[in-house]
Amino acid sequence: MIYRRCDQRASGTSGVIVAFSCLYRFFGSVICHPRRTVYEYLGIRMNRRIGAVSLITGFFLGWFLLPRFIGGRGFESSFGPLGVTRTSKEDFVIKGDHVTILSGAIHYFRVVPGYWNDRLLKLKAMGLNTVETYIPWNMHEPIPGHYEFSGMLDVRHFIRLAQKLDLHVIIRPGPYICAEWDLGGLPGWLLHDPNMKLRTTHPPFLAAVERYFDRLFPILAPLQVSYGGPIIAFQVENEYTAYGNDSAYMQAVHDMMRQRGVVELLVTSDAGGLTDAASFLPPEVLLTVNFQSNPKKSLTSLQNVQPNKPLMVMEYWTGWFHHWNEPAPERSLNAAEAAEGLKTILSMKSSFNLYMFHGGTNFGFMNGANEDHQHSYLPTVTSYDYDAPLTEAGDVTDKYRMLREVIINNAPSSSVPNPLPDIPPDLPKAGYGVIDFSLYIPIVDTLNYLPEPVSLKYPVPMEMLPVNHGSGQSYGFIMYRTLVGNEAKEVTISKMKDHGVAMLNFAPIAKLTWFAKQSFLLPVVKDNSDQQVLDILVENCGRINYAKELESRKGILGEVLIDGIQHLSWKAYSMEFKYSFMTSIEGGGLWKRTPPPGNPGPALYKTSFIIKSHPQDTFADVTGWSKGVLFVNGVNVGRYWSVGPQKSLYIPAPLLRRGPNTLMIFEQHMPRTPQTITLHDLPNT
Repeated sequence: MIYRRCDQRASGTSGVIVAFSCLYRFFGSVICHPRRTVYEYLGIRMNRRIGAVSLITGFFLGWFLLPRFIGGRGFESSFGPLGVTRTSKEDFVIKGDHVTILSGAIHYFRVVPGYWNDRLLKLKAMGLNTVETYIPWNMHEPIPGHYEFSGMLDVRHFIRLAQKLDLHVIIRPGPYICAEWDLGGLPGWLLHDPNMKLRTTHPPFLAAVERYFDRLFPILAPLQVSYGGPIIAFQVENEYTAYGNDSAYMQAVHDMMRQRGVVELLVTSDAGGLTDAASFLPPEVLLTVNFQSNPKKSLTSLQNVQPNKPLMVMEYWTGWFHHWNEPAPERSLNAAEAAEGLKTILSMKSSFNLYMFHGGTNFGFMNGANEDHQHSYLPTVTSYDYDAPLTEAGDVTDKYRMLREVIINNAPSSSVPNPLPDIPPDLPKAGYGVIDFSLYIPIVDTLNYLPEPVSLKYPVPMEMLPVNHGSGQSYGFIMYRTLVGNEAKEVTISKMKDHGVAMLNFAPIAKLTWFAKQSFLLPVVKDNSDQQVLDILVENCGRINYAKELESRKGILGEVLIDGIQHLSWKAYSMEFKYSFMTSIEGGGLWKRTPPPGNPGPALYKTSFIIKSHPQDTFADVTGWSKGVLFVNGVNVGRYWSVGPQKSLYIPAPLLRRGPNTLMIFEQHMPRTPQTITLHDLPNT
């Protein structure tokens, strides 16, 4: 590979090749058109001219200018064959300055854009000089070939805000990111291919990555520090040694990034398996380590594997995340423990990234899940507070203040922002009181607002439905409907993921849970009809984000037997609860007054309330409701579940408006009696 350089001066010829490659990608992908190469844009007749110009320019840059422009030392650094981010034995050299990277993680996609600047300013005020973020492929390409880079996904704007505050940026673009995010950030539509093999050299997977990178890196490449931007480093994949050992795959991801204009430092990130990680990629790629405890042991191991290179902790876990039905995270750090660990890291002259500095929220259906050692399924809660230095709502904690003191007193003063900003005040919160949900609509009465159902011989997972331009369903719920005879007595589902409700003639008759084979009895129906309507509603509670086998689909995955015989002839409704569906149902649904006594089954509940002044952050206490999703002005703010531990949902002020606001709840089982929630100025813990 042309980028595989060790500790030796690259020749002018190598510079020519590198410069030509970057010019080709830059002109083809950035200047001409973000979707086309230069050849596709200008046509075959212009190929030779563009090629000649690029070759001559590349020769001039590679032979004469680049070795002189970048540090005056040619390409003698082991890292960053073109970029200005370099390494010494103990630290990093950025534009000639020796820097200890003092970083904190903020995921822009977990924070509303109106708060990005607040969180970044608090990061800098803590004494950090760098912000790190993952990039979630599944959000930026929700359907194959359909890309989203605006609003909450405007990563370019997030990076520019960091630059305005004189912060460096580390980008971790995946394609896999883990992050306690659905499928580790990989799009669910990849699973529409029954033969898909994720995180491998499987050609369809690599082809999909390449198409995505073709759109992503024209946004990121111009923001590198070499071109006047703030990005100093990119990570290749994520914690791969915990998943596989396919060095060809890691090399392919590395090459895709370099070929698309990445010139800065490349790194990896692993909690173990450092020797394997070192063998996967060229020596130019810097190994970094992840841990929560015993920093001296982990950093010594890194130093032994990678001597004469700077130490870097890519993930110093400042806390931990919660699963539903889990009393408390097993692994967390109190403020004193986190501060002591950071002091040790700095004493070993290591750079670091606090994971997380600010966790934010798993809005929508984006939470991930895990399996424990008994293979029990553990979906992650909506809050990604993480017990981080900043709370889910961005408030400063004691942990923040203690870590700030450690940084001020122990980090190299030349790397700490100067002047160090004062700690910004917390944003105001408000309690809007008890909100009564006076209207409801059974879920079966919303089906007319959905596309036509898919006719099936037998149930299939949601990913296999021919919806979303033929790419399948990735998130939300799927309802399977069929007709059964009056004589039917028992239904058996051989395999299902994750959580469900069975209904007969629109009335709930059974709760269903993940994985296990399960059966339920059909009640005796006393009417004159020959057939009854059987509905099975299944929720995708979040795909596993960290496991050896990620190819896990959702919905009914096996046979459905009626009295021991496989039942055929079904219809499937894709229920993704998209914004367009919610706004349509809000204004046009056949809403009814408070439901009758008993269990109404899955239903939507609606109300509105008025904010008379400027909106402020608030917390929806959903105590008493069973399991469902909360929508604020049509926006899905996340799931709730009575099993806890999370009892309230964070609603950031930018999702609210002065005047009328609409709240809707999709409740799968029993609503609270009375049907109310309370909006507090503090979370219910």
